[in-house]
Amino acid sequence: MVEETTALQALPLVVTDAWRASSPDARVGLLLVDNVVNQAATPSLQEQTQRIEAGLRQRFASADRAALAALPTIQAYQRHYRAFGQTYHVLRQLESVALKGKPLASPSGLVLAMFAAELDSQLLTAGHDVDALQPPLLLDRSTADESFTGLGGREQIVRAGDMLMRDQRGIISAVVYGPDDRTRLVDHTRRALFSTYAPAGIDGDQLLRHLDQLAALVLLAAPEGVVQLRAVYPS
Repeated sequence: MVEETTALQALPLVVTDAWRASSPDARVGLLLVDNVVNQAATPSLQEQTQRIEAGLRQRFASADRAALAALPTIQAYQRHYRAFGQTYHVLRQLESVALKGKPLASPSGLVLAMFAAELDSQLLTAGHDVDALQPPLLLDRSTADESFTGLGGREQIVRAGDMLMRDQRGIISAVVYGPDDRTRLVDHTRRALFSTYAPAGIDGDQLLRHLDQLAALVLLAAPEGVVQLRAVYPS
């Protein structure tokens, strides 16, 4: 296993041999923002989110669901999801916003920022409260005997072969099975970690552009925030 650390040595991350063997062309992008306040969306974030929604509706004005499903980014995720008998859920969200005119919404500004960036790039992203994590973090491959508590307290029984991240207490997010409940972004979150999974077919530059957009949106949600880490793993 190879350990990769942040510039501040504050959030060490280990890429396991199982990840490297099962997902040799996959990457994960991490964005760590300190000094955030997880309040309702600020007017500037709401305005930018509405611009993103309008841009998506204009961009896909003549599209249907099949056209959205044929997007290269969506296809990259679909190849992974099909192995689990699932459909990439961001496809459904993109259809809802771009084709059906439904707005993005969340009582959490940080979550709204994450949703907006995720939908604009179609890159799967999870958010975590850094102070709820027990590092080091591991990029790993799921096994068939694992489970974790997902959002809302729902138990997730995982199948083998999913890309995931775990800390020393257990799984914090997985591509197919989503984020956990224990480390979710909450009202008192002051340090936020966003992780973006990029399967084979999505290049590092695309991932970095997404992290940049996400950082800009997070700073609209939390103007006093400070970006401490923006990185892609494995390096």
